[in-house]
Amino acid sequence: MEQAAVAAVTERLILGTGVTLLIQRDVINTAKEVATLDLISAGRFVFGVGAGWNREEMADHGTDPRTRGALLDEQLDAIRKDLDRGSRRYHGRFIDFDPMYAWPKPVQRPHPPIYLGGGQAAAERAIRNGVGSLPAAMSDPAAIPAQLSALHGNDLPVTVAFVATDPALIDGYAEAGAQRSLFGLPTLPASETLRALDDIAKPAGHHLG
Repeated sequence: MEQAAVAAVTERLILGTGVTLLIQRDVINTAKEVATLDLISAGRFVFGVGAGWNREEMADHGTDPRTRGALLDEQLDAIRKDLDRGSRRYHGRFIDFDPMYAWPKPVQRPHPPIYLGGGQAAAERAIRNGVGSLPAAMSDPAAIPAQLSALHGNDLPVTVAFVATDPALIDGYAEAGAQRSLFGLPTLPASETLRALDDIAKPAGHHLG
């Protein structure tokens, strides 16, 4: 709902999830939500997903933590086909449905960009699925090339989350092949939020030009 509200009052802001715990959601409903957000934002939605780490929470949603990786792989396959076709069916180990129609369709084709958030296992899953990677930032610029080397070698898009407002880190990720760096914005009173935005804007503005 928040993203829909933001989409309605902005024109250039990219909207994204970071990250949607897809293994705890219905894949058909989620595909419809993704398509709707992309439609009302005129193609500005980026779909960040992850397998999650909270085993108790997964179990509460009916997901077996032991098979969450295999489930996520299948969901990613199903949701991409769901977004790309006028009518579809899917028969897998975890996901099973007969032909049906689903609307709306996203503006971005074949579907909005998908990014997998997490650590090394998520990076390997991104490579296997041919989707983007959303790793968490490191605090040591010297360690950045090794962190992104496998992803860069596979020519996958990379967005790095939780980057500190440190020019050395921002430069390091850009030089290592990351297309985008994301900065955290904690929930604070209005005056403190504005100051935090100013702190983010200084290095961001410098690197934009």
